[in-house]
Amino acid sequence: MGGTLIACTFGSLVTVLSILVTTTDGAPTSAQCAANLPIQNWASLGDSYSNIVGGGAQDYEKLMESDPCLQGKKPQYLSNPDATISFVADQEVPKLLQNTNYLTFSAGANDIGLVQILDACVYNFIGSASLDCTQLLANAASFMSGAAFASSWNNLLTKTRSVLGPNSGKIHVVGNAAFFAESTPSCTQTSLAVYVGQGQQKYLTPTVRKKLNELIHRFNWWQNYLVTKYNRAQVPGENIRQYPVQYIDYDDRFNQHRLCRFGVEGTGSGDVNTWFAAGDGLKTPITRAPYEKLKPPATCNPNGGWNEYATCRMAKSIQRTPYLTLTKSGSGTNLNNWERIMHPTTQGQNAIRDEIVSQIAQGPTLSGYNLRILPLGASITQGFASSDGLGFRKTMYDTLRKTNTVTYVGSQGTAPLLHEGHPGWIIKDVDTVAGVSLPSRPNVVLIHVGTNDLLTNNNIDQAPDRLGTLIDHVTSVAPDAVVLVSQLIPSSRPGAFDKFVTFNARLASVINLRQGAGKKVMKVWMPITTDDLIDGVHPNDAGYNKMAQAWIQALQRAAGRGWIGAPVRI
Repeated sequence: MGGTLIACTFGSLVTVLSILVTTTDGAPTSAQCAANLPIQNWASLGDSYSNIVGGGAQDYEKLMESDPCLQGKKPQYLSNPDATISFVADQEVPKLLQNTNYLTFSAGANDIGLVQILDACVYNFIGSASLDCTQLLANAASFMSGAAFASSWNNLLTKTRSVLGPNSGKIHVVGNAAFFAESTPSCTQTSLAVYVGQGQQKYLTPTVRKKLNELIHRFNWWQNYLVTKYNRAQVPGENIRQYPVQYIDYDDRFNQHRLCRFGVEGTGSGDVNTWFAAGDGLKTPITRAPYEKLKPPATCNPNGGWNEYATCRMAKSIQRTPYLTLTKSGSGTNLNNWERIMHPTTQGQNAIRDEIVSQIAQGPTLSGYNLRILPLGASITQGFASSDGLGFRKTMYDTLRKTNTVTYVGSQGTAPLLHEGHPGWIIKDVDTVAGVSLPSRPNVVLIHVGTNDLLTNNNIDQAPDRLGTLIDHVTSVAPDAVVLVSQLIPSSRPGAFDKFVTFNARLASVINLRQGAGKKVMKVWMPITTDDLIDGVHPNDAGYNKMAQAWIQALQRAAGRGWIGAPVRI
């Protein structure tokens, strides 16, 4: 039997969860959302993802205006398509109205050079003098791991919080979605380059798509980590519901709606079920360059926003190399709409709105479910270095069983807190032992594994795929189970951190592939920084309690999708 969905309140909580009953259909009401977040003034800050781009007049903030959760409020629009993180902090934040206590914003894409990367890897606006895709991707990864990126985010969050006040309000930092289905054959011979001719076209091979998706997943991971680090400094306690800043990760809502997915021609851009605009149009080449539609090459800004950047660079390239011939994609009706490229369509904006609203509603929490849970992994799953040796399992068990029937399964530990956590084991070992407990037919599997692979340099480039194989084994034996896969908690041991970032970025694609195929597999973010580690690897007690809350929140999300069914009788 399924359970009842209930929303949980925001505010000063003594316990982890406080319960508020929803309407019978599970939809949050204005009163319920107001109890969680009583909005006085709301503002939209940031770059082009917050600036009415991909969805035209229907960006996610505009769509939120009509949702009951926003209590009839309309945002103060301050976004700028060309904004960097520093621009938002220095130019947009000072314009906020008094009594603003709710902010939504997207920022950082311009800082990492996303426009230039898409130019180099996909569109080739600059023609024969094309930028180096591989080098720009490496530069972006290096920049995100550097002090300047972290400092910019901390400065922005500090300034926005100073406007909201230290004890009130909420900030939703809205992330990005990966652009492509990676392994499909449909785009292998598709190019979105704006020029015709050998050497000009850049094909969307699986390798290119994988690298661009990894960039977005890395970008999302870093933003989430820096938000978590800021929150931890502001709210030293263990209750993550009290964190003032929340990262909105809507990426998996785009599964089955990405470019180049199965069943579409080319990228599928323009199809109502494709949630990105891409600018396809290579089938009808134009025989001459339409200079009148491009920007004046002597005066245009080659470093502006999408539209200015694209048309200016094309103009300069054609002036320099007159024999270049534009494709339909480069010269047609899309010329005045380049700012929409690689931004979500209205359907995608709807998905972003839905994720934000679900977070404002702070629910649903679980009630009345029969949960048979298999914790699967290594020493962190076991609870190594926690004061009671139980890690996240006891806090999670005690919280869930207040309103649900809860049983843990596994060959390790003592009932009722059984588990399948094996200290020191790598992914392959855990994959082997999973067969011991899977016949118990759990309807929930919690996976956190891979730390030992990275710390021992065990073929780490293939580690995310090995975890994918483990996930496949779990879903083949227990296809009805919800499989919650945690991104790895990063280690502070020398030379380890960047390995964990790369693993987590690649793991996101591994999970998306399975979820997109219809499996009930979900990525879980752990709100833990290296400051929550007791030995550079394992969480302290507060960190383990945060893990328990994160698993529960993921279960709530799974319940909201109707994924959790009764355990199979054995």
